[in-house]
Amino acid sequence: MGNLLQQIFTNSSTRIMLVIYVCLIFVSSFFIINGYFHEVDLYEKLELQKLKAITASVSQQIDGDQLEKLLKNHPWQDDITSSIEDSNYYLIQNILANAKQVNELNSNIYTLSFDEDEEVFRYGVFSDSIYFRHKYELFPIVLKESYENGNVIEKYETENGEWISAFHPIKNSQGKTVSVLQADICFDEFSGITWDSYSKKAIVSIVIILILALFLIPYAKNILREDEKVTLELLLRKREIEVKNRDLTDSINYAQKIQSAFLPELRKIKSYLPNSFIFYKPKDIVSGDFYWFREINNTYYLACADCTGHGIPGAFMSLIGLSMLNEIVKSKNSFKKPNEILNELESRMNEALASRSDSNQTKDGMDIALCCFDLENKSISYAGALRPLVIINNNEIKEIKGDRFPIGGGNSYEKTPFSLHEFSINEGDCFFMYSDGFPDQFGGPNEKKYMNKRFKQFLEKNRKLAPEQLRSDVENELINWQGKNEQIDDILVMGILF
Repeated sequence: MGNLLQQIFTNSSTRIMLVIYVCLIFVSSFFIINGYFHEVDLYEKLELQKLKAITASVSQQIDGDQLEKLLKNHPWQDDITSSIEDSNYYLIQNILANAKQVNELNSNIYTLSFDEDEEVFRYGVFSDSIYFRHKYELFPIVLKESYENGNVIEKYETENGEWISAFHPIKNSQGKTVSVLQADICFDEFSGITWDSYSKKAIVSIVIILILALFLIPYAKNILREDEKVTLELLLRKREIEVKNRDLTDSINYAQKIQSAFLPELRKIKSYLPNSFIFYKPKDIVSGDFYWFREINNTYYLACADCTGHGIPGAFMSLIGLSMLNEIVKSKNSFKKPNEILNELESRMNEALASRSDSNQTKDGMDIALCCFDLENKSISYAGALRPLVIINNNEIKEIKGDRFPIGGGNSYEKTPFSLHEFSINEGDCFFMYSDGFPDQFGGPNEKKYMNKRFKQFLEKNRKLAPEQLRSDVENELINWQGKNEQIDDILVMGILF
């Protein structure tokens, strides 16, 4: 027996089973005990209703004037020691004795009158015994509060046990309350009988549960043993997945380093365009958005691109785009205008994607805004594929939307050569390019998109700030708008201020 108990407490499966069966015992006990108290409470309510009906009915049978005369003629304690000493006492006692017998009560029915001088109740007529005009000092407060109308007295303790009572006023012919009629029931006997019954039920239930335990424990142990085996297998798989995820994360982090190496250095861009800023926030470790910069013969090329997807797929497309842009500007054809560069990028991208046979080839591509700044001649040229150039000056916002088709994208669009837009640069001009990540971000009080219109208004409001301050304000605006929402896309915002 000792070895069995030791096995039960040292084995996790049997410990679990032990806990389960102990819980069953407690649950069963709870319902049994709860049932006991419910039955006791129900019995109390029914008995109180019975007592209330008895006192109300019997009090109507008693002549209030006779009782008042009796109490007036015999004002002192023990003035009456026998029921035949006073005819009024005799008549009232007979009424009470008959009521007790008819209603099968196991205790006296009696009258109580309130002594206002001494603030106590005094006993009057009893159904069986004689206890005339003795004091009742430790009375329930409800007896005094409801003296005129009657009430019930819920379970209360006395030196003779636990009781419940009801009382009803006895009035004279003028309607004055001269006494109350009270009837009691001792609650101890019922509580004891009920508790014995429910105790037996509890013991029977526990024995049944223990018998079931003897039959079910071996079966349950087999089930739990299988569960432990499955849990172990899941743990091994979890560790395997964690190792693979760690390797994958390491690979993505390395890919991020490669992508960062392809992106132009912000310090270099600043050296040529000191009043510029770039806010770059990938959704994941690597990004489908990228920026590109090149200086050729004192002209400065700056691009803001958004490739299909985000994360690893978008990052691969961004590397293709960065590589192709670098190759195009180095080529012997000397592509110089933004529209010429985009036309060549379109050609090379379609050629690269044409070798793919899967159904996604029609979706791969990029949206891009490309500008060329000629600071000596104070001019700017722009070409775009679904990404705009926003120009702000003198509280006026101009949005140059570019062409309505992307680089690549298969045969989903009717395409023409990219358009060229040229402008002069004036003092106070601000040029902005950005991907759709910020305008499409959900947030705000109504969990809606930020939207392009609001973003342009934000840029116009803050355009006079220093570039780094404006970049910081863009970041703070995103944080405040996004709140606890997840970032839904890569975000890239570029600005050049004059």
